[in-house]
Amino acid sequence: MNRLQKANEYIQQNKAKVSSRPYYHFSPEIGWMNDPNGFIFYQGYYHLFYQYNPYDVVWDSMHWGHAKTKDFVNWEYLPVALANDKAYDTHGCFSGSAIEKDGKLYLIYTGHIDPNIGFDRDESEISERQCVAFSSDGVHFEKYPLNPVIGEKQLPEGYLICDFRDPKVLEVDGTYYCVLSVRNAERRGEIIMFKSKDLLDWEFHSSIFQTKFEDNTLLECPDLFELDGKYVLIFSEMPCDPEFSEQIQNKTSYVIGEMDFEKGVFKPEKKELLDHGQTFYAPQTTEGQNGERLLISWMHRWHQTTPPREYGFNGMMSIPRQLTIKNGDLQQRPFIDRGSNFDLSVLHENVVVEEQLEIPGKEAGYLKLALADDAQKFTIELNKNETKSTRVEVDAANNKLVILSDYGSKEPIVLENCFGAPGSEKTLEFYLDLHSVELFVNADEKVVSFTAYDQNKGTDISITGSGAVLKEVRYETFRG
Repeated sequence: MNRLQKANEYIQQNKAKVSSRPYYHFSPEIGWMNDPNGFIFYQGYYHLFYQYNPYDVVWDSMHWGHAKTKDFVNWEYLPVALANDKAYDTHGCFSGSAIEKDGKLYLIYTGHIDPNIGFDRDESEISERQCVAFSSDGVHFEKYPLNPVIGEKQLPEGYLICDFRDPKVLEVDGTYYCVLSVRNAERRGEIIMFKSKDLLDWEFHSSIFQTKFEDNTLLECPDLFELDGKYVLIFSEMPCDPEFSEQIQNKTSYVIGEMDFEKGVFKPEKKELLDHGQTFYAPQTTEGQNGERLLISWMHRWHQTTPPREYGFNGMMSIPRQLTIKNGDLQQRPFIDRGSNFDLSVLHENVVVEEQLEIPGKEAGYLKLALADDAQKFTIELNKNETKSTRVEVDAANNKLVILSDYGSKEPIVLENCFGAPGSEKTLEFYLDLHSVELFVNADEKVVSFTAYDQNKGTDISITGSGAVLKEVRYETFRG
């Protein structure tokens, strides 16, 4: 039995043992999941591939899991697309992307070789090279016989092949470009670009983004796309070496700028955080069915406890977000149909919160608060039970939010300048699921993600204030 058959048979035989999966955030049928890969609209469906270890709830040698959907709520799990069954990917099929060419679906991914599987890192024994697989039906994939297609031959001097991964492909005017993350000779992160006419023969083009030495960061999972007349470069940041792990937090950033493909030059104009929480990493985007730019991300709390082993799974994705650029900033809106999936449960209009407003909640739902212009301070408690909750302390007058939780991490999340100029719209929208909260501030201006796998979290919601005026308090329960 080959590794692909083994993985698929194991899933079918054991998936019924899994419990406590989120209601509308995508999660694996069983086992461990991390980075989204190959996110694409193909043959009438959104396809999502993902880093996957079906055999345990911890990271190990990576496969590519696969599912498809039309609405991002109802998913059809498909057979595992890739297994690490070749000499060039024997220790993992690492992250990559998908693109359609001549009706076929092409996957380009990183073949990972590390005899120690990352547990005793010896860079002299590690190599990462880029490989291709393709499919006519979008389900069954054949690896290119001449893999890898980008390796030592194409990688210039001054870069280390031990950290050379995460290819994201795009096509511009008949030429394919691939952005990749790499560690340079100074041991810092850099994003470089290759080009090809056929997705198989590649040549180095340029370096498009470099970190500063003093930033002490390594970059992962780059994504480059055009949006509203600009180009956006997204990447995740991590410590470049273990000694910097206390000062560098894993996070995801975006840079808006101009891209000259002929010269291979990216000119950054503005860099910001993509998500202000502590659980948002390795996002990937695609062009939607109607030309939208959609993003989905792995929601993971670094250096924290994993879910209880009896759950049988570990990992989930964010809800998809539609991206736009407004006033020079990247805007993000939830891209799921609430009308088809949520039912109105509670609605208060023009309410003055003198002491406490109680809302009986469910394990999955949606909460919206619209603040009056003169709203001051109040506190929202989510997942509330007798002794614990996740608290969102709102100081509207000073444009500040602080999130504190008795679940998961005890480290506060502080969001400054969150409500914009005086007189502007002030809204808070919470997408609540069994193990997560995604908060969208002012409709689309800033987003905060939070996860916690604690058992027996509460479901109730309360709002406490001293005369806080709310134009609307709206709670909807998830229908599924």
